[in-house]
Amino acid sequence: MKIAGYFRILRMPNLLMVIVTMYLMRWSVIQPILGLYQIDLQVSEFAFLCLVISTVLIAAAGYVINDYHDVKADRINQPHRVVIDRDVSRRMALLMHLFLNFSGVTLGVVFSIVYRVPWMIVVFVGSPLLLWLYSIRFKHKLLIGNLAISVLTATVPLLVILFEYPLLARNFSGLPDFFPQGINALLYWVGAFGFFAFLTNLIREIVKDAEDYTGDKESGSQTIPICWGFAVTKWIIIILSVITAGFLGFFFFVHLSDLISLIFYLVLLLLPIIFLVIKVLAAKTTADYHFISQLVKIIMLLGLLYAPVAQFLMKRFSGS
Repeated sequence: MKIAGYFRILRMPNLLMVIVTMYLMRWSVIQPILGLYQIDLQVSEFAFLCLVISTVLIAAAGYVINDYHDVKADRINQPHRVVIDRDVSRRMALLMHLFLNFSGVTLGVVFSIVYRVPWMIVVFVGSPLLLWLYSIRFKHKLLIGNLAISVLTATVPLLVILFEYPLLARNFSGLPDFFPQGINALLYWVGAFGFFAFLTNLIREIVKDAEDYTGDKESGSQTIPICWGFAVTKWIIIILSVITAGFLGFFFFVHLSDLISLIFYLVLLLLPIIFLVIKVLAAKTTADYHFISQLVKIIMLLGLLYAPVAQFLMKRFSGS
């Protein structure tokens, strides 16, 4: 057994991104908006930590079961990165999957019951089921797998407000200044980050399908590049990139009027997206698509990093 293999199968950088996303939503978006109305966060730090751990455990279980069912394609696409049957046995991978899922779901269900948000149990039970179905079926179906994973990615920032909202509604619905204006601001801001996560992850999933074309075709997958060809795939990626740039432009120009946000959008988001489109048009090899995949990851991170910028601007606006 090799420790590096376990870190690789668990996708530690991706799990770190989940943690950073959730804490940025909490402290850089939700808390500053609540501060404008002199309202504190309703979910305690310990409870929020439990929510984050639950989300990370379920995500990790999803990575493990995905690798478990994807060995054949990975041996063709990325033979040097195959972990199952090399560093981690199939039996150990299954045990890891079951343990991580059981721990994550249990923690999430307990959290939902304690905070009297029972309908969120559906999220904690449904997410592992969707990840399992993705690994055995949806991943190999045209567009279904791409959309499923993108929806789950968008759920990560949304989880933070989905637990705060019921408590805020329960405790502060009588405040006319906060309801509906304040609560709408919370939903709008976190929803914007969620939609950005959905779009960029969908782009990356399609790019990865182009990168993994050979192995996916050998394993019988029906991805966009296999079913519709690379020319159509490129145009879908470009259209989604334009939609992303347009959405961000609308958000920044209509709802934000400060110079810092304008510079952030133009330099750190729009320019990388334009560069992405140029690279997609020129892409020919697996290495080209791998580079584009990494570029999309950077764009996702840059978009997320606007959260602390927003926090700074809100504090400056409030004079604190």
